[in-house]
Amino acid sequence: MRHRVKKKTEVFWKETAPTPLEIALAAYGKRIDDQLKKNAVERLLPCIAGKRPVPFDLVTCCVSRACNRAGLDNWEWEMALGVACAMYKGYCARHPLEKQRRKHKMGLDETNTSRDYLYGRLLAVAERIERVALSVAEEKRPTNAERLMQRFADLPYATWPQLYKAIQPYRQRLQQSRGGFIRNMDKLMDEITNAFNPEEFMKPDRLSGEFLLGYHCQRQAFRNAKESETTEKTQGENE
Repeated sequence: MRHRVKKKTEVFWKETAPTPLEIALAAYGKRIDDQLKKNAVERLLPCIAGKRPVPFDLVTCCVSRACNRAGLDNWEWEMALGVACAMYKGYCARHPLEKQRRKHKMGLDETNTSRDYLYGRLLAVAERIERVALSVAEEKRPTNAERLMQRFADLPYATWPQLYKAIQPYRQRLQQSRGGFIRNMDKLMDEITNAFNPEEFMKPDRLSGEFLLGYHCQRQAFRNAKESETTEKTQGENE
């Protein structure tokens, strides 16, 4: 799974697995003390060398910090997100119980109908709509999706209506200048919503790390599509 590192003022993708030190920083933050850092690295090295499951408590710490977006600088959060996805994906592939092992695709998996994965994709779409609207208006501030990420991870079914309502003004703002983009985003949102099992959609349970995978992969799909365009149009405008 891709993860990001800081270089001067830029944040860029690094196409390698996270190192033990990066995992320790993602799990405990940049203020981690030397002893905790050393212990985390020592626990990870045998797992990497022996291709064994990584400690689940470290996976949980990474996922929790990535969900707490408001408490991190952007570069630090991007790194935490990438590491959390790599850790969760790796743990699923090497789960201690063979019957529960599961491999996730590196990129966006539109066939994945897991509740958590779909909720992650929905959050990415909501963020994309508001981010484009803010960009058009030349406004620089966090989106509602960014601000509500922790609450969304804890209470997705209760938080989604609030988030959906919050993006309506931005949808309306873009109808004139970015009509094709809005139609494509609405279509994508409908496709994701329709892929849910209704009973699963309404569950009050908090989301697992798979939520971050869905979110991360959908964001990257938007980014890749935008980078592959030959015009200066915002991704999704083409009809």
